[in-house]
Amino acid sequence: MISPTANTEMMNLHLAEISTQVAAGAIAVLTCDGAGWHQQGGALVVSDNIVLLHLPL
Repeated sequence: MISPTANTEMMNLHLAEISTQVAAGAIAVLTCDGAGWHQQGGALVVSDNIVLLHLPL
């Protein structure tokens, strides 16, 4: 996915697209660094078939 910006809105679009590509009954684990748009803080919409694994700071 190519986006014009790196922000929470674009991360949510990215997560939504990844969610459509996960096989039924499977879970995708995404490794995230400390970027501001990788932080949940109530703004990220993470589907039930995705788990975010945050790297330690």
